[in-house]
Amino acid sequence: MSMSALVLQTQDNCPPGLLGDWAASRGLALDVLRADRWSELPDPSVYDCAIALGSYASLAGPWADWVAREVEWIRHADAAGVPVLGICFGAQALAVALGGSVRKLPSPELAWIELDTADPDFVAVGPWLALHEDSITPPPLSYELARSVSGPQAFMTGSHLGVQFHPEVTGGLLSRWIADRRDLFAGVGDELVAAARDSGQAAADAALRLFDAFAVHARVALKATRETTRIASR
Repeated sequence: MSMSALVLQTQDNCPPGLLGDWAASRGLALDVLRADRWSELPDPSVYDCAIALGSYASLAGPWADWVAREVEWIRHADAAGVPVLGICFGAQALAVALGGSVRKLPSPELAWIELDTADPDFVAVGPWLALHEDSITPPPLSYELARSVSGPQAFMTGSHLGVQFHPEVTGGLLSRWIADRRDLFAGVGDELVAAARDSGQAAADAALRLFDAFAVHARVALKATRETTRIASR
């Protein structure tokens, strides 16, 4: 595949997970950076694509400084023609950066879900793990790919893809999230873990297809951007 990607990680317990395994198997070089610790993020144009991961932070209320920097960085990536895959909080940051919005849900969505999807070859029906307290309104001129009862779950805007669910989840990550947020997962944690044992392989297979589809889309978009730049520079 011969691509490079910047991964914006925001906390210790939200690493690339399955995304890292996929990248290694496809020859995609991941440069993982802690977006919450850097006062200045690198130039997006030196990467072929970017991936913004999840966070406990919310875009529905006051923002920490690093959140504002990440949102602004995504705007720069868009201007540079660098495709971005946003996951959960990353999808919310992508939406806000490009003119969408985020609101609090009446109650969190903490479940393995199936989706109403407009393109099952790109975003499968599921199962997907949804763990979020906010809902996305996608940017203007975006295309909603999938939704659940809580609202939009996947959208395309330009060369970018945002997914509200967690395709990167592994059994170990799920157990860690539950242990770290026992208050949030009270009454549902054991059920989520049990469902993961039944649904984990199907979810992982769907995630790999999603990552592959994004990579193909990103390569095409990047090639078009570079060709346009080449022609304009003549």
